[in-house]
Amino acid sequence: MEFPAQGRVVGAQRAVGREGGVRICHDRSAALLVAAIAVAATGPASAHDPHKPELNAWFKSLKNKAGAPCCDGGDGEQARAEWDMGKAGYKVQLKNPQRPDEPGTWFLVPDTVVIQQPNLSGAAMVWWWPSYDIDGTMTPQWRCFIPGPGS
Repeated sequence: MEFPAQGRVVGAQRAVGREGGVRICHDRSAALLVAAIAVAATGPASAHDPHKPELNAWFKSLKNKAGAPCCDGGDGEQARAEWDMGKAGYKVQLKNPQRPDEPGTWFLVPDTVVIQQPNLSGAAMVWWWPSYDIDGTMTPQWRCFIPGPGS
Protein backbone atom coordinates (compact mmCIF):
# COMPACT_ATOMS: atom_id res chain seq x y z
CA MET A 1 0.00 0.00 0.00
CA GLU A 2 1.43 3.38 -0.97
CA PHE A 3 0.58 6.74 0.48
CA PRO A 4 1.17 10.15 -1.04
CA ALA A 5 4.14 11.90 0.53
CA GLN A 6 2.17 14.93 1.58
CA GLY A 7 2.31 16.42 5.03
CA ARG A 8 -0.30 18.67 6.48
CA VAL A 9 0.00 20.91 9.48
CA VAL A 10 -3.07 20.67 11.65
CA GLY A 11 -4.59 22.55 14.56
CA ALA A 12 -3.60 26.16 14.90
CA GLN A 13 -0.74 25.85 12.42
CA ARG A 14 -0.88 26.42 8.68
CA ALA A 15 -1.10 23.83 5.89
CA VAL A 16 2.06 22.94 4.03
CA GLY A 17 2.18 20.76 0.90
CA ARG A 18 5.20 18.68 0.00
CA GLU A 19 4.58 18.44 -3.74
CA GLY A 20 6.41 20.09 -6.60
CA GLY A 21 10.02 20.86 -7.27
CA VAL A 22 12.25 23.92 -7.16
CA ARG A 23 13.52 25.50 -10.36
CA ILE A 24 17.22 26.28 -10.40
CA CYS A 25 17.75 30.03 -10.23
CA HIS A 26 20.84 31.71 -11.62
CA ASP A 27 19.99 35.02 -10.01
CA ARG A 28 21.35 35.08 -6.44
CA SER A 29 18.47 37.17 -5.03
CA ALA A 30 15.88 34.85 -6.57
CA ALA A 31 17.72 31.83 -5.14
CA LEU A 32 17.75 33.43 -1.69
CA LEU A 33 14.03 34.16 -1.95
CA VAL A 34 13.31 30.52 -2.91
CA ALA A 35 15.46 29.30 0.00
CA ALA A 36 13.70 31.63 2.47
CA ILE A 37 10.28 30.45 1.32
CA ALA A 38 11.35 26.79 1.57
CA VAL A 39 12.63 27.28 5.13
CA ALA A 40 9.50 29.19 6.17
CA ALA A 41 7.23 26.56 4.63
CA THR A 42 8.96 23.50 6.05
CA GLY A 43 10.63 24.62 9.29
CA PRO A 44 7.80 24.39 11.83
CA ALA A 45 5.93 21.68 9.94
CA SER A 46 8.47 18.90 10.38
CA ALA A 47 7.41 16.08 12.68
CA HIS A 48 10.98 14.97 13.17
CA ASP A 49 12.61 17.39 15.57
CA PRO A 50 16.11 18.10 14.25
CA HIS A 51 17.19 18.63 17.87
CA LYS A 52 16.07 15.07 18.73
CA PRO A 53 17.56 12.83 16.02
CA GLU A 54 17.29 9.91 18.43
CA LEU A 55 13.54 9.84 17.68
CA ASN A 56 13.96 9.31 13.92
CA ALA A 57 14.13 5.51 14.22
CA TRP A 58 11.11 5.55 16.57
CA PHE A 59 9.06 7.61 14.07
CA LYS A 60 10.01 5.25 11.24
CA SER A 61 9.02 2.21 13.35
CA LEU A 62 5.43 3.37 13.93
CA LYS A 63 2.70 1.36 12.21
CA ASN A 64 -1.09 1.48 12.31
CA LYS A 65 -3.21 -1.54 13.32
CA ALA A 66 -3.21 -2.84 9.72
CA GLY A 67 0.60 -2.85 9.76
CA ALA A 68 1.01 0.08 7.36
CA PRO A 69 3.88 2.43 8.24
CA CYS A 70 2.96 5.86 9.56
CA CYS A 71 6.07 7.74 8.64
CA ASP A 72 6.97 8.70 5.10
CA GLY A 73 9.90 11.06 5.44
CA GLY A 74 8.64 13.30 8.23
CA ASP A 75 5.14 13.96 6.98
CA GLY A 76 3.39 13.44 10.32
CA GLU A 77 2.29 16.62 12.05
CA GLN A 78 1.47 17.71 15.55
CA ALA A 79 -2.28 17.69 16.08
CA ARG A 80 -4.83 19.43 18.21
CA ALA A 81 -6.61 16.37 19.58
CA GLU A 82 -9.01 15.37 22.34
CA TRP A 83 -10.96 12.37 23.57
CA ASP A 84 -14.65 12.43 22.59
CA MET A 85 -16.56 10.91 25.53
CA GLY A 86 -19.79 10.53 23.53
CA LYS A 87 -18.13 8.70 20.65
CA ALA A 88 -15.55 6.89 22.82
CA GLY A 89 -12.75 7.83 20.47
CA TYR A 90 -10.27 10.53 19.53
CA LYS A 91 -10.97 13.51 17.35
CA VAL A 92 -8.50 15.88 15.73
CA GLN A 93 -8.82 19.32 14.24
CA LEU A 94 -7.59 19.43 10.65
CA LYS A 95 -7.26 22.45 8.40
CA ASN A 96 -8.24 22.26 4.75
CA PRO A 97 -5.00 22.92 2.81
CA GLN A 98 -7.02 24.57 0.03
CA ARG A 99 -8.58 26.99 2.54
CA PRO A 100 -5.79 27.78 5.03
CA ASP A 101 -7.48 30.94 6.36
CA GLU A 102 -10.57 29.05 7.50
CA PRO A 103 -10.75 27.45 10.95
CA GLY A 104 -10.08 23.74 11.14
CA THR A 105 -12.78 21.09 11.25
CA TRP A 106 -12.97 18.36 13.90
CA PHE A 107 -12.90 14.78 12.60
CA LEU A 108 -13.28 11.50 14.47
CA VAL A 109 -10.16 9.36 14.14
CA PRO A 110 -10.84 5.77 13.05
CA ASP A 111 -9.74 3.29 15.71
CA THR A 112 -7.80 1.34 13.06
CA VAL A 113 -5.18 4.12 12.80
CA VAL A 114 -4.75 4.84 16.54
CA ILE A 115 -1.33 3.76 17.80
CA GLN A 116 -1.49 2.20 21.26
CA GLN A 117 2.05 2.64 22.53
CA PRO A 118 3.92 5.30 24.51
CA ASN A 119 4.38 8.53 22.60
CA LEU A 120 8.06 9.47 22.78
CA SER A 121 7.53 12.79 20.96
CA GLY A 122 5.37 14.21 23.75
CA ALA A 123 2.73 15.64 21.36
CA ALA A 124 -0.31 14.20 19.62
CA MET A 125 0.62 13.39 16.03
CA VAL A 126 -1.44 12.63 12.94
CA TRP A 127 -0.48 11.26 9.52
CA TRP A 128 -3.10 12.02 6.87
CA TRP A 129 -3.77 13.52 3.47
CA PRO A 130 -6.88 15.23 2.09
CA SER A 131 -9.26 14.01 -0.57
CA TYR A 132 -11.96 16.25 -2.01
CA ASP A 133 -15.54 15.64 -3.11
CA ILE A 134 -16.86 17.24 -6.29
CA ASP A 135 -18.23 20.13 -4.18
CA GLY A 136 -14.80 20.75 -2.62
CA THR A 137 -15.61 19.15 0.74
CA MET A 138 -12.45 17.79 2.31
CA THR A 139 -12.35 14.27 3.74
CA PRO A 140 -9.23 13.10 5.58
CA GLN A 141 -7.55 9.92 4.44
CA TRP A 142 -5.98 8.47 7.56
CA ARG A 143 -2.64 6.74 7.97
CA CYS A 144 -1.91 6.97 11.73
CA PHE A 145 -2.67 8.88 14.92
CA ILE A 146 -0.81 8.75 18.22
CA PRO A 147 -2.35 10.55 21.21
CA GLY A 148 -0.33 13.03 23.19
CA PRO A 149 -0.29 13.47 26.95
CA GLY A 150 -3.71 14.45 28.25
CA SER A 151 -5.51 13.59 24.98
